[in-house]
Order: sequence, then C-alpha cells, then structure tokens
Amino acid sequence: MKSNSIGILTTVAFLLSISVLSTYAQSTAKAAVPFAFTVGHTEMPAGTYVISPVSPSVIAIRDANTGKGVMSLVRAERAGRSEDIPKLVFSKYGSRYFLSQVSRGYGSDVMQLPTSKLERELQIANAGSVTEQKTIVAKK
Repeated sequence: MKSNSIGILTTVAFLLSISVLSTYAQSTAKAAVPFAFTVGHTEMPAGTYVISPVSPSVIAIRDANTGKGVMSLVRAERAGRSEDIPKLVFSKYGSRYFLSQVSRGYGSDVMQLPTSKLERELQIANAGSVTEQKTIVAKK
C-alpha cells in the first residue's frame, strides 16, 4: 500500500511539472535590442534575445545567436493596464541602458528586475531621475 501511494504521488508530481513547464514554454518572448544593456552585473551586447521564465521569480535572458545569457530575479507586479504585447523596458542613465521590466503579454503581470548597484550609483549621479525609458516590443 505504501509503495502504491508513493507511485501515485510521483506520477501526480511529474504530471504537474510537465504542466508548469509547458505553461512557461508558451510564454517565451524574442526581442531585437539595438543597443548594449546591463542585467544585474552582466553587460549584454546589442542583438536578438530570447526571454523565458525559469520559475515565477527568475527569468533567463539569452542571446539567440551565441546562446550566452544571464538569469535574473524578478518581482511580479500587477500591470496598470492589460499587457497584451510582450515587451522589454529599459532605463537609461547617461549612455547606459539597464533592463528594468519584462512583460510577456498574454495579459500577465509585469516582471520587475532589481536595481543593480551600478544602476543605483548612476541614479544618484543623475539626481535620481531616469534620463530616458526605452521600450522594445517583443515577439511571442
């Protein structure tokens, strides 16, 4: 009886993980970013990027050509309005761009990336204001 229960629980856990993974796979976005940008402590060159969730609080940003990438923690926030179009939002301080938000579309929440130490330093140097916000529309 005990081994039968373990088998059933294992099967249920496996089916749930497949369901979750297929949901994440459907929410991958691809975007052509025409400028270099920073994610956390990592500099990313201009290029085409694939953004995919790893978990509800982590995303992967990967260069579609080289396969190199970075993972970042994210915090889900309710979108002010329905976010049907996947997009990336960058904050610009001086000549530096920082990825600050990712929206996968599908009416989902906006994923807010944490502010890095370098970004905070540039915010202070620019009197706390973003010099520009740039939005790149992604493809589903």
